[in-house]
Amino acid sequence: MTKVASFTKIENGLLPRFRESMNLAESTADVQKFFVYTMLDLLNNVLSDDAAGFELAYEDISLAPGQTPAYVFSPRLVGHAPLAAIMQESDLPAILSRFAEVATRQYQYLAKKPEKTEAKMYHGTGRAAR
Repeated sequence: MTKVASFTKIENGLLPRFRESMNLAESTADVQKFFVYTMLDLLNNVLSDDAAGFELAYEDISLAPGQTPAYVFSPRLVGHAPLAAIMQESDLPAILSRFAEVATRQYQYLAKKPEKTEAKMYHGTGRAAR
């Protein structure tokens, strides 16, 4: 039986802030942004020992609603050998999928009601509305 590394402790540390961010998201762009920043935190924690000289960037991961899995890594990140090894030998893919699932639900909810999103963002007050 092979040993599987588990990152659920990191997941549980990030989850409350992530859920709060999703609830505060006013647009699909906010959902994407909050997802990416949380995943960067997750990956930085996971790769802390193996990331010598490897800097993660905002463009390295994105939310992909409607796809399975609902996240996409950049080619640069896919080619990073330590991450590829961790993805094979741990619960990281399942954790990423759980975060992506939560973000996708919020993304789809906000995408269905763009007028609500716009009303929140541009509520028609102040000088600009006159």
